Order: sequence, then C-alpha cells, then structure tokens
Amino acid sequence: MRNLVKKFLIVLLFILFIFLFYHLVLTKFLNKYSLEQESIKFSESVQNSPFSISKVIIYSSAYGENQNTTFQKSNWILNLLQYSDIAIYLEHSGENLNPSNTIKTLTLENIQISSPMLGKPSLYYLDSLNFGTATFHENYKLDNSTEFTVLNDENRNNEIQSNTPVFFTDCSNPITLKYVNQSIKENYIVTSNEPVFFDGRLLNMANIPLGNLESNISFDIHLESNDHTDYFYHFSLPIYLENDDSSIYDGSILVEKNFENDKFRKK
Repeated sequence: MRNLVKKFLIVLLFILFIFLFYHLVLTKFLNKYSLEQESIKFSESVQNSPFSISKVIIYSSAYGENQNTTFQKSNWILNLLQYSDIAIYLEHSGENLNPSNTIKTLTLENIQISSPMLGKPSLYYLDSLNFGTATFHENYKLDNSTEFTVLNDENRNNEIQSNTPVFFTDCSNPITLKYVNQSIKENYIVTSNEPVFFDGRLLNMANIPLGNLESNISFDIHLESNDHTDYFYHFSLPIYLENDDSSIYDGSILVEKNFENDKFRKK
C-alpha cells in the first residue's frame, strides 16, 4: 500500500512538473519566438518599402460665421469654429521612376476623430488653393474613407480640378485635408465698438480654453504601386493649437513636423 501511494505521488509530481514547465517556460518561449517572427516580418516589409512620410504641415486658426443678416444692428452675432489645414507629404525611394515606386491608387481608410470637449469636429478634403483660409465645403466632407484620383501626368490642361481629391503618381503633391470643429460657441455677441479679428483671437475673446478643443485624427493611408503591391501607413495626428513659441490665441499657428525614414509597410 505504501509503495502504491509513493508511486502515485511520483506520478503526480511529474504531471505537476510538466504542467509548470509548459506554462512557465515553454509558453513563454513560444510567445517570444512568435513575437520575434512577427517583428522580423514587419521589419522586412518596412525595409523593402519604397514609400514613406517625409513631413506634415499644420496651419490652425479660427473663424466666426456671422448670424446677423442686417447691418442696422450694432453688434456681431457669431458662431465660432476652429480649423486646421493639413498637408501630408509622401516621398518615394530611387532617383528614377518605375512601376515599383510610383502610385496607382491612393485611399484613406478607417477615418476617426476623437471628440473634443467643445464643438462638433469633421474632416474634409481640402482644395490646396484654399490652404490657410477658413473656406470649406460640406460636399468635401469625409466619412469613413475616400479615394483620390491618381494622375500619371502633370495635368497641364487642368482636366481635373484641385477641388477633387487628386494625387500625382510620383508623390509630387501633398495630401491636403481640413479639420473643422464647428459650434464651439454659438450666437457669440461682439459689440461694434470692439475690434474683431476673424482668426484664432476670437477664441481668446470668447474665453474658450484650448484644452477644451484638444482632438486627434487618425486613418490608414492605403496605396497601391504600379507593380500592384499594396502598402499601408497608420497616420495619427493631434490637432496642434499651441507650442513653446506661440498659440492659436495669437491669430494662427503653423507647425511643421518632419519624419525620418517613416516608411509604409507592405501588406
């Protein structure tokens, strides 16, 4: 009987050892190996990519849409909005153009906007001629995704206008977008004896804290090269309203963010 109990305990300890070895050693090793393989695949897909983000320029200001339709009244009645114009510059590797480093299709996918404390934010395609102005059109509003028309020539005859999403196959023009946060403050009254500047200074006049306007946009840039290879880049950008030198309260703020070797990944 004693020998039987002894054998049972030995078998039990052996099973426990195997169980602990599997969960504490083997599982950890397998997870590490799997992570390393994924990292290697990701690194290879990035290293071999001919496309990258080179820089982003963001111009932010504000505007007041006048609700007072008669000039007989002695004040302005404004609906305040904040906007940020965004230019995303792509570049390709290689001195000479070829099917592998030129673009066939370009799409923005999975567009998301974090909600600020104030306002109703939206993202629009931006006609490059209106960059740095308060102009935007509801027809250009982007929902979940949008596809750009990719041109293979210089469009010298202006067959396709800049008021439609256009991108050149050689990455010679930026992706231009406009973030607009509307209804920050509605029916804001400014008397006629106050100087009114229709820019970011309106936010200061209306005592709107910049922290209440903080937001972030993100989306996937999906492009296909002319050799039929798909590439992706997850783009995320906070809406810059101030830095160490200035803020939108000064009227406007211009931020240029440079990227180094920030490549697209191959699918």
